[in-house]
Amino acid sequence: MKKVITTAAIALGLIACINETKKEVSTEKETAMTTAQTATAIETSQIDAVINTLFNGVDQRDWEVVKKTMADSVYTDYTALGGDSGFKTPDEILTGWKALLPGFERTVHKVHNKAIWVAGNRATATMDAIATHFLNNDQWTVFVGYDTEYIKENDAWKIARIDLSLYDQNGNTALPLAALKNVENNQIPELKSATNETQTVVEAFFSALENQNLEDLLATLDSNVVQKMPLAPTNFPKELVGIEVMKKQYAGVMDYTQSYQREVFGTADPNTVLVKFEGTITTSEGKPYNNAYVGIYTVNDGKITAFVEQFNPNILLNGWPGLQPETYSVHAAGARTDSGVIQEEVAFSSNGVLLKGHLFLPPNFDAAKKYPAAIVTGSWTSVKEQMPDEYASVMAKDGFITLTFDFTGFGESEGQPRQVEDYNLKIDDIKAAVDYLIQHNNVDEENLSGLGVCASSGYMAHATAQDKRIKRLVLVAPWLHNPEIAKMIYDSRPGGTAGLLQAAKDAKVNYAETGQMAYVLAASELDPLSAMYVPQNAFDYYLNPSKAAGPKYDNRFAIGSWEPWLTFDGISVGKDISQPVFIVHSESGAVPQGTKDFYGLLPGEKDIKWLNDYNQQQLYFETDAVNAAMGEVVAYLKK
Repeated sequence: MKKVITTAAIALGLIACINETKKEVSTEKETAMTTAQTATAIETSQIDAVINTLFNGVDQRDWEVVKKTMADSVYTDYTALGGDSGFKTPDEILTGWKALLPGFERTVHKVHNKAIWVAGNRATATMDAIATHFLNNDQWTVFVGYDTEYIKENDAWKIARIDLSLYDQNGNTALPLAALKNVENNQIPELKSATNETQTVVEAFFSALENQNLEDLLATLDSNVVQKMPLAPTNFPKELVGIEVMKKQYAGVMDYTQSYQREVFGTADPNTVLVKFEGTITTSEGKPYNNAYVGIYTVNDGKITAFVEQFNPNILLNGWPGLQPETYSVHAAGARTDSGVIQEEVAFSSNGVLLKGHLFLPPNFDAAKKYPAAIVTGSWTSVKEQMPDEYASVMAKDGFITLTFDFTGFGESEGQPRQVEDYNLKIDDIKAAVDYLIQHNNVDEENLSGLGVCASSGYMAHATAQDKRIKRLVLVAPWLHNPEIAKMIYDSRPGGTAGLLQAAKDAKVNYAETGQMAYVLAASELDPLSAMYVPQNAFDYYLNPSKAAGPKYDNRFAIGSWEPWLTFDGISVGKDISQPVFIVHSESGAVPQGTKDFYGLLPGEKDIKWLNDYNQQQLYFETDAVNAAMGEVVAYLKK
């Protein structure tokens, strides 16, 4: 008995030691992860400072400061505004800017909506900007997106790429020519400070908003005041005329908690100022609404007689009660406000990890009715707000209940490490989505489809082979590869396929030991080590804020992902799929031969449509391409 007790005591002691060791290792990993997060936050802050320094320097015409933000060679693309593209030195870039911008009395750039992603000594950032150019009591404003890249040199971040996308513009488009002539004639307008009188009235206007005092606000306005909002979206006024109209408009927001960070700039006219500001607003429903603005205020006899308010219409659409987004995705093709499609935020579990998703219900949704349904997934590294929501919202408009979600470790879903492209996890996540969707009271279980776009086509194919609850498999623009095809594609990378596999192995070992995953950029136009190296706008879907880039998308790729990606076989599984299969692809799309090989292995009912007028990127987001693809898909599923 004594021996048994002694042995038990020893065993318990060993268990206690093991558990204590596990706690120590776990604590070390948590500390390492916290340290890594702190380091990333510091890097992100430094890049944010570079962005602010660049645009503030431009507006203040401090060209030496602007130059210091740039790498020795910078790729610029201003073709959206009639400029050129290519690699330039900082001096060459500044020569172009100095030939135009000083010819205005003022330029004001309000940069906002930033998304910054750091991977080692490389980084990308996307942002929106409202840029107002003022001259001779006239203005020209552009609402643009910037896609930028950065390189860390000598412990300092430098801008290495600036790519502009034009969303909208308003005002006098002849002003740039007048500004050019001013510079040519050496007639550079002096940067003026705002007069105390004008600034005092404008300040009283903002203070009244912050104090939620309608009477004080109206006291700053002339009885015939005119407010213009050129960038306002549909269903929102572009012009307000007269004090009574203004009273009605602003009475509706006086219950909202408001604060504004603002900066006032003078012009040659002492009665007119430009104001760069951002608002932090909480509505009476408790919903945040934080927009960015450039305003032009004209004051006469102590009253505001006119003001132009330029703001980001997309933030308004998504944040203001009573207005609905024009689309349910980041693109132009999607469910329109008049379609009646309803989007719901949902969540479900996959292997104990909480996944976040969007559920789309068709117009005139009937809670007593059963509907055909589909799970929609997107390309590798993507999030639900990109092509999944694009396709799901269009399907919902045509009478389907559709579900999109962020895979484990992506987007709004939980999971560590982040951004791991592992087919095992993603296949399990799809099956968990099936678990969730078939429990919905209005889903017809016998009419449930899986729709995979691009790389998730292989994951969806495996899930379909494993889960007979998926009654039909639909693939759009499928990227289907096996290890042989992957080797042909990636052997041209630095280090080749073998080097990428070794890097993945090393990254996994390091993560196991330290809790820190190494990353490269998911997409880059400059870095050949990125997961998607797409130089000179060859394929900018993931980088361009007018397409898919932005705060929802994390432009990083876990280096440990190379092993599952390069060894994945999305082709041979075709022989194991008994359900009907429908494919929409293009000969100009991704690895069409892989799709043909997969199609040839399918033993059951199958059909394929080739939309050769479109390439891979167009099938992700362009209105005509998406509608063409979904027209084929919906017709097939309703047949």
